[in-house]
Amino acid sequence: MNESVRGFIDALKDQPLSLALVAMNLGLLGYLYYEGVQAAKQRQQELELLYQNRHEVAELLYKCTPPPDHR
Repeated sequence: MNESVRGFIDALKDQPLSLALVAMNLGLLGYLYYEGVQAAKQRQQELELLYQNRHEVAELLYKCTPPPDHR
């Protein structure tokens, strides 16, 4: 594997623009992965806050309802 990477880089020595494009693509993939992970964490936090809010509203509504008549 190490030799195949070395051979790839040797083949691109004559074409530095291609090597730069490969490096930029790898950097872009890394950046997009990082942004995706951060977005997923943010969505998870927002979802937890939403569920917490719903729970609190349900508790308040439960406390506001009159007790049932036991006749």
